[in-house]
Order: sequence, then structure tokens, then C-alpha cells
Amino acid sequence: MLRNWNFQADDKGEDPSLEFWSTIGDGAAIELDTENGLNNINSNSLRLDVSESTGRAGVANEGWWGLRVQPNEKYQASLFAKAEGYTGALNVTLESSDGAVLASATTGVVSGEFQKFQVTLESTAEVVSINNQFVVSVDSAEAAGASIYFQVFTLFGETFEGRENGLRQDLGAAMKGLNPSFFRFPGGNNLEGQYIDTRWKWNETVGPLEERIGRMGDWSYWNTNGQGLLDYMYMCEDFGMEPILDVYAGYSLQGDSVPEDQLGPYVKEVLNELEYLTGSTDTVYGALRALHGREEPFNINYIEIGNEDWFSTTYEYRYRVFYDAITEAYPDVKIIATADQTARSWDVFDDHFYMNVSEMTDHFDRYDNYPRNGTAIFIGEYGTHVNNCCNGSPATLEAGISDAIFLTGMERNSDFVHMVAYAPLFKRDGQEQWNPDMIHFDTETVWFTPAYYVLQEWSQNRADTILQVDNTDGDFGPLYWVAGSNKDTKKLFVKVVNNGDSEEKVSISLQSLTVKTEGVARVITGDSLDLENTKESSPVKPVESTFSLTSDSEFEYAFAARSATVLILQIE
Repeated sequence: MLRNWNFQADDKGEDPSLEFWSTIGDGAAIELDTENGLNNINSNSLRLDVSESTGRAGVANEGWWGLRVQPNEKYQASLFAKAEGYTGALNVTLESSDGAVLASATTGVVSGEFQKFQVTLESTAEVVSINNQFVVSVDSAEAAGASIYFQVFTLFGETFEGRENGLRQDLGAAMKGLNPSFFRFPGGNNLEGQYIDTRWKWNETVGPLEERIGRMGDWSYWNTNGQGLLDYMYMCEDFGMEPILDVYAGYSLQGDSVPEDQLGPYVKEVLNELEYLTGSTDTVYGALRALHGREEPFNINYIEIGNEDWFSTTYEYRYRVFYDAITEAYPDVKIIATADQTARSWDVFDDHFYMNVSEMTDHFDRYDNYPRNGTAIFIGEYGTHVNNCCNGSPATLEAGISDAIFLTGMERNSDFVHMVAYAPLFKRDGQEQWNPDMIHFDTETVWFTPAYYVLQEWSQNRADTILQVDNTDGDFGPLYWVAGSNKDTKKLFVKVVNNGDSEEKVSISLQSLTVKTEGVARVITGDSLDLENTKESSPVKPVESTFSLTSDSEFEYAFAARSATVLILQIE
């Protein structure tokens, strides 16, 4: 919740500063101190110089565009501190902009050596507010003439599943609402870095926060690595997701490729990462994982070599070198390729689609006639861009309807298309560099796009068997459909997208199934394709109703114009 919490660099990756920090009280002055760092990684500190005055002296952090305080929420705060000329406690508070204290706690006694202090702050707020700040202070009279040094501050509200260093609860719930089955990390472009030296390095993201090294990210802002490799794996466990580990394969976004004869250290980096995740505690890196709090090894069944390597001309040799090393050490793992090459085989191929409405619709049947030869497709990234790719497109109902058509086509081919993921998933409202995005949030709350609700409905109502559908009146368009059943829940799902301007009435006959004579319809629609959901209003969201069948195997249903519909029937 705190911004600029360890002073390694500023938001743009440039020289560190005290931006987003301010003083509290007339007796307070602050400086960025370069002589009293916590360790070699965090070599700077925030120095509070206290002069004689009345009241208190302290430092305040404004958070990320504010700091949310909610009624009855408990906050966990930590910081490292030492002092010269003061041996008292520190007061830690959450305060409103007008100085009202919303939560408070007191640390132990500060000494001449850095110590870590942890406190719990219990909110007494009566309403949710964001115009607040995090404050650490002392009594000016007691600390007059002292210098107090701070490093590595943290502040967390109650996290999803109570996970230490975890996700904000509402953001975690938003992800959980999609019923996710897998998670690919750490990217995407985030993996590659703009340059080879600024690539994501797993070993700089593990261990206590005070041991992590930040990096310049790929989207022009500093990454603290506060969320690292183990945090991603714990996310997978908390959500019940299959981890898909994407590994750096010697290519970075500015077009640099590691020469073949220099790939050895990068391959070793990947093998060390895999040992860290999957090795026993008898191994070097398995023991390091245990030291970081996780003795039990993780299971990694999928490894993706690189990301969007169609941008490069060197994937042939790079894929071969990484493939050979990984499969020799881990012969049972499934390998995901990101571009065409002929050097080695692949188990899964990662396709990405950012297209306009007509292009996404045209891809409905993309995989209908692909050869089924034991390999599979992973749609690692997709999203409809109504104004063409990339960026600058609103997250409208039209985009959601187009996504639904695309997803319906993928589900029809789910014997071959095994995984599908929208991208980007999250957008911090007002700070985005890419549109559209699926889940929008700000400091206060979270809201969902039509694309979110489409994927949610298609994911939560998931079949394990795709059923044959015979259409007696025309081909696909304006209706697009898929039908399937789930043997565990004994449910039948009929998913239909109508991208036309008129209602379409359909007669449905179940040839080999009987169902209960009342069904549930979940419909996403609106009176304009340009509708968008905002923080203030969500005109596009699923509406549930029931409908009656004429018999246990026949019924009629009218699919609304501009709609994505899931019909749910209980199999008898």
C-alpha cells in the first residue's frame, strides 16, 4: 500500500528520492541518506532529523493515489529503523488528511542498529476512505537532536486468503470469480526485459523483501519485485491454479538475442530456478527455498520457452538449446513453444490474438480443421480491440460480444485448445498504458468490464464433454454456439452468442438427453454496443432468469440481440 518503500530507485527507474514522503510536525526534517543503508541491496535510507519543538515529529507516506482505510480492517505494517540520540519507541498510525487517527500502534525501542519492527493496526474508521496517510512519529521533545533512519516499509490490509505479502482482498476475489485453472508467470513481456540485463531474474525476486532487487520494467516504470517467484507459486495454490512457468530464452524486447555460444549461463539460470521450485531440500536451490519458508517442493508440469518469439529471427537455435537442457533434466514436463521453429518438437503452442471485431469473429473456426496429432494450443493472450490493435480501444459490450464468439469457437475445439487467457488482466484506472483491460480498479474499489463477465460465464459453466450440434437452418452468424455437458454436476450448457441487431428465436431438440423442464438463462446484453462499465455504473452484467421447456428434450428460446447467453439445464 506504500509507494517508494525502499528507496532503490524512483518510479521511472532513475535515482532514488523521497518522493511520496513528507514530514509531520514542525520539528521534523527528512533527507535521503546514502551513508546509512540497511544492506548492500538497500544502501539508502530515509533519515528523520528531529529538532526541539512541541508535539510530534515524523514521516508520512501518501500511498498509491491515496491509502484506503476500511471499517474494522486490520493492517499489518513493518519497517526497519535505527537511531542516533534516541532510544524510545515509534508511533505508527493511519491518519486522515485532516489528522484524525484511524488506527495506531507502538513499536519496541529503537537502538543504534537496524531492527525490524512489526505492528498490527486496527481500524476505527466508520466509513471507507482513501484520503489518508501512513505515519511514523516520535515525540519531538523526547527525540530532540536525534536522527532516525528508516528502510523497507510495508503496509498490507487484509489479503486474499490471508496470504502474507498477498493480494488485496477485492482484487483476489475478482480473479477467483473467473474460476481460473492456470496462471502463466512472470510474463509475457515482463519476462524478457527491454534489454538482456533488465530481464526478469528469478533469484532477485525471492527471499525477504529486504533482500529483493528491483528492476526497470518493460512499461517505463520501476518494478520493486515485491511480488516474486514464491509469491506467484503461493497464488497458484491459493487459487487452485496450474502454474505455467515461462522462462527467459535469450531474447529481449529491443531485439537483442544472446548468441548461441553464450547461452550457457542463461540456461543454467533456468535450471537453477527449476531446482529452486522442484528440488528436494538436499539440493542447493531446494535448500534455499526451504530457507525462504517453503520446504515442500512444487510441481511444475508446464514450461514455456520464451514469449512471442515470432518477433525474433533466432528462436530456432535458442529454442533447441533450452529445450534440450530442460527436457534432459525434466523429461516429463510439457514444453510450450511461442513461435514456429523446426529444431525440436513441442507439446503446446502459445498463440496470441489482439484483433478487431471482424478479425476475432473470423477466428471463431480457426482450429476446426487443425490436425489432431497429440499437441495442443494455448491461447496465452487474447482481447478484442474495437479500434484495432493495439491500445486505444474501449472495453465495450461490442468487445465483450466479440470475445464471446472467439471463446465459443475455442470451446468447440477444446480437445485441441486446452487453455485460454485474456490479457491484460488488471488496469489501475487512470494509469494504464494499454486498453482494453479486463478488471479495472483504483485505490478504493474494483469493477468489471463486459469481457470479464463473458469469460466468467464461459468459465464457471464449464463442460467436460462437447456435444454435437446439428443446425437445420443456415450456418454460423449471427448466432454462434457450443453445447456441452458436465458429468460431475450433471448439467448441460448451451452457449449462444447473437451479434445481430435482432432477436433470434431457436427451437432446440435434445437427441440423446433428457433434462428437467425448467432451465436457467444467464444473459449478457445491452441496448448499445458502445456500453461500458465504470466505477459509478455497470450497465453490462449477467442477468439470470428461468425458462420452461415444452418437454424434457425440447424447448424454444429467443436469444436477445447483441447478447452472450448461457443456458443451464439439469440432466436427469
